Order: sequence, then structure tokens, then C-alpha cells
Amino acid sequence: MKWPYLTIVFLLLFSGAGGQNKPAPASHKSEQILIDPVGPSPSFSGGQGAFYKFLSKNLKWPSDNMDDTFGRVIVGFVVEKDGRLTNFKILRSLGKDFDAEAVRVLKKSPKWIPAIINGKPVRMGFMQPINFTIATKP
Repeated sequence: MKWPYLTIVFLLLFSGAGGQNKPAPASHKSEQILIDPVGPSPSFSGGQGAFYKFLSKNLKWPSDNMDDTFGRVIVGFVVEKDGRLTNFKILRSLGKDFDAEAVRVLKKSPKWIPAIINGKPVRMGFMQPINFTIATKP
């Protein structure tokens, strides 16, 4: 007979515990950065092919690293409502010189097409891998 009463007491005690969380303070809408892996994402003007062509023309091998170093730098950044790229952050490093070159090229990038939600452009976080490989001819 005690178990039903104890169960009810525990339910009453713990059912109200979740409702005591305070909501997070609202931030300015212009400050919000969306990160939505399923929804619409920003894109380079002209598509992926145009982006790779842009990289091949502008990406330079760091002169201090003429050894056999190769790999991928992953850069996170924000695509603003007007298509500018801001807030660069190295998420995966290949070394100081390679990281700097990846950011330099992205800063040189023309404006991107921002993500559109409900017919309006929005700021959105984006991750872009930049590959540093040595092309060999067969």
C-alpha cells in the first residue's frame, strides 16, 4: 500500500522540476547565426564546379612548405545575409601556413548566395574543406 503513495509523491516532486528552467535571453535577430544541416544552405555563386575553379586559380602552395605535406584544412565561417563571408575559424588544421592560405583564399572569394528561409536571406554558419594535394601526371 505504501508503493502507490511513494510513486505519487515522486511523480509530484519531479514533474515540476522541468518547468523551473529560465528561458535563454533573447538575442538581437541580426546577431543570430543559423546552423541547420537539413535546411537550405548557402552556396558559392555558380555552384560547386565554379568554387573548385576559383580555388584552382587562387589557392597557392605555402612557399615555406615545399615538402610532402598534403591534406585538408576545414574552415568554418558565416555567410552573411548579403553573401559576404565573415567569422573565419579553423576547425581542422594542417599547419599554420596552410590554414592561413585557406582563410586568405576564402576572404578573396566573391559573395556567396545566402541561405533563404521564408523568402528572406539569413546568416548561416558553413564549413568548407580546402584540400591541399600535389597533382601528379601519369
